[in-house]
Amino acid sequence: MTLLTFVDVVGRELTASPIDAKVEMTELLMGLTVFLGIGLTTFLRGHIRVDIVIIHLPARWRAGFDVATYAVSILFVALICWRLVILALDKLGKGDLTQIWEIPLWPVVAVMALCSVVMFATLVIQWIQAIRVAAGLAAPADTDLPASVGAG
Repeated sequence: MTLLTFVDVVGRELTASPIDAKVEMTELLMGLTVFLGIGLTTFLRGHIRVDIVIIHLPARWRAGFDVATYAVSILFVALICWRLVILALDKLGKGDLTQIWEIPLWPVVAVMALCSVVMFATLVIQWIQAIRVAAGLAAPADTDLPASVGAG
């Protein structure tokens, strides 16, 4: 996306010939960038988490709050998955294309839906882990990723 913008600016300023479909390509790439990264960020537990009060509670209580938080997140992500699948099928059925380069839209939306499903599955796994900790069936350390997973 950065390279596309750079080439567009250089082309527009130096040769007066910008890239015709820069806006539509940036829109597609932006959507893919968000959805391709969100599942991995969820898997790595990389989302921002503010623990001001909850951090001082016992581990099982914290896990109880996690159970509730994951349940709400699962509902929202399930809604996103459902709507993206419907949108992808709708775009496929109508044969929707971008305006300038006439790129089919359904594959992009389908990738977004697939990434949302990955996020959904990850949230369900983390929710089950939190339930196990809240019920006293697992130690809190069992729900954390090893330090080496996100390092590098």
